[in-house]
Amino acid sequence: MIYVDGEKCAGCGVCEDVCPVEAIRVSDGVARVDQERCNECEACVEACPNKAILVVIEPAEEKAISLREKPEVALAEPRRSKVVPAVGAALAFLGRQVAPRLATYLLDALEHRSQQQPAATSSRSNLAPLDGGKGRQSGRRRRHRRRGR
Repeated sequence: MIYVDGEKCAGCGVCEDVCPVEAIRVSDGVARVDQERCNECEACVEACPNKAILVVIEPAEEKAISLREKPEVALAEPRRSKVVPAVGAALAFLGRQVAPRLATYLLDALEHRSQQQPAATSSRSNLAPLDGGKGRQSGRRRRHRRRGR
């Protein structure tokens, strides 16, 4: 900020002549600075023969320090995702479509089997093999080797 000392100013007009933005006007024998137009180039300070023009440095404004215990933070709101992941979609499909049909099928098969064999015994010979009648030997899996692997 440019300041003119009225006691030292002689009103000679040298500062008015050197000001590039015409921010200084001499009126009533004293130079006056229009702070809105002044760009603080300090050309008038160097030109003044009486050293009546001074540069005043204003202290920078300091922001107040917050003394809160917890600083203010933006909190994210959880959003429900509308996109179901592939695995979740598959599980949802199984739960809604396949499981009820499978349960109905298995219950019908169990009911049909119980109607065919009125007296159920605990021996394994009366039950149909679960492997579709392939007759696996001693519960072991057969391994077939593929060529080329």
